[in-house]
Amino acid sequence: MVGTILVTGATGTVGSEVVRQLSRDASSYNIKAGVHSVENANKVQQYDRVKGLQIDYDKIEGLESAFKDVDKLFLLTHPSPKTVEHESNLVTEAKKSGIKHIVKQSIRGADLDADVEAMRLHRQTEKLIEESGIPYTFLRPNEFMQGFINFQGTTIKSNNAFYIPAEDAKVSFVDARDIAAVAVKALLEGDKHYNKTYMITGPEALSYHQAADILSKATGKKIDYVNISDEEARGGMKEAGLDDWLINTISDLYTVYRKGYASSVSSAVEEVTGRKATAFVEFAKDYADAFI
Repeated sequence: MVGTILVTGATGTVGSEVVRQLSRDASSYNIKAGVHSVENANKVQQYDRVKGLQIDYDKIEGLESAFKDVDKLFLLTHPSPKTVEHESNLVTEAKKSGIKHIVKQSIRGADLDADVEAMRLHRQTEKLIEESGIPYTFLRPNEFMQGFINFQGTTIKSNNAFYIPAEDAKVSFVDARDIAAVAVKALLEGDKHYNKTYMITGPEALSYHQAADILSKATGKKIDYVNISDEEARGGMKEAGLDDWLINTISDLYTVYRKGYASSVSSAVEEVTGRKATAFVEFAKDYADAFI
């Protein structure tokens, strides 16, 4: 009997990988890929058994059809001050429609008393899921390696440098492909992952200076990490078109990084997938062309 998995945030950095890996590994499931726009719906339908589905998280009345015949949910929404509202709507519909398992991408440090608002919001949503009675798996990943492409890629290509207010902080960066691999295992293996929380990191903690050296070797060009002030970082993000909430969130995260809170390493990737987490050296080799 073929089941159905709904993946929300299906064109994001992690969501797109979850869709790709499910289409490869989950032959007994159809995949509904939840996206914001019709154009994005067309993008995800390149994979076998994947149907793109436009979803508006603000409209509860439109969610019923999205959840029709769905067995499991990968829950991921865009970073927003409305995270709790959006994910609450999805959890409410999931309960109503009889979803058997929710795998939620949360954030490392999710806690009601955290210094970073995004961490507080994610913990609020986790609590809503716990209270729903639906079996869950929470994924709490650290900073993505792919952030170097998504956020620093432009200046690396144009200036051979990236600019971050992190001082000498070390971060156990994690490859988004590994986060997706954990998510897929949890979705497909079911009850062995019920009501568990996985802190997901890469295999080592690196400073941004070390990351720059590794990127330099992979690309064959000298790439520098330039430590800047919070004010300079905020100005750059504003110029790049980020909204104030996201600017505040990223600035708060860098404050946390400078305190050393993002440097610990977990073994979750290996425990769940059976293989070691991707090292930054491997990531840099795989994505070298994105920085040239």
